[in-house]
Amino acid sequence: MERWSFDTLTFEHPTASRPAQVEGLLTLPAATPAPAMVLLTSSAGVQRHREHYYAASLAQAGVASLIVDSFTGRGVRRTVANQSLVSAAQMEGDAFAALARLRADPRIDPARVGVMGVSKGGVATVNAAIAVRQTWRRGFDERFDAHVAICPGAAAQHRTAATLGRPMFLMLGRHDDYTPAELAIGYAQRMRAAAPADIRIKVYGAHHGWESLGPVVAIRDAENWSACVHFIEDDGSHFVPALGRALPEPEFQTWARAHCVRRGAHAGGGTPELRERATADLLGFLRDIGFAR
Repeated sequence: MERWSFDTLTFEHPTASRPAQVEGLLTLPAATPAPAMVLLTSSAGVQRHREHYYAASLAQAGVASLIVDSFTGRGVRRTVANQSLVSAAQMEGDAFAALARLRADPRIDPARVGVMGVSKGGVATVNAAIAVRQTWRRGFDERFDAHVAICPGAAAQHRTAATLGRPMFLMLGRHDDYTPAELAIGYAQRMRAAAPADIRIKVYGAHHGWESLGPVVAIRDAENWSACVHFIEDDGSHFVPALGRALPEPEFQTWARAHCVRRGAHAGGGTPELRERATADLLGFLRDIGFAR
């Protein structure tokens, strides 16, 4: 393992224009040059049972990984209770900065670098695939070769849903009341309708955060945005159906917290069998697209 430090990529978004230095943990497989996955965290930050688990599983399959810590360098421990402390757009910028670093490393195959994220990191993972957002990253033409989003929030969906055409795998929980599966399924259908793309979906009989083995737990302070369903316009504003108009980012944040954000969600409840099955599906997807052995 190697510890990295690098500057985020800033781009045209109100919360993604703030410079920051982030940290990463690179794990390499035995044979290089290797394909690689950028790993983005959930609102809980880097966890041994999640990000470190996935890094080890990928290494065994011949895939390098770079766990990106979007929180520590910004003075944040977790964003569960306040998602504005670090935005998904900031994490997206971190991911693209990591992509550039990995492609410049001779131990990494530059033609096979993907991104993978859980929950909040899953939002950034999906956003990184949306074509219109590429126009916001002016002068930065890099794009990921694959996207894996585990339980991504999909209450906010781009009205122009066309992707950049790279393979995507959505891994969802049927009992998820934090980032409901049906929203992500609907978003995937809109992406497919907007432009041809290999977008696969697997729904597990699971709650949010199934990597955590043990009973389902209530996260009472969780800021839950699942009822704030709306569209992101091409200019980055948020169209709120209840208002019939679009709001700029700061106004939308204020409106949503007053009208649709609620507290509480459930997570955990994972079993070794579920985790092994989901991991096998993940590695199967990566094998299908030529990443894993």
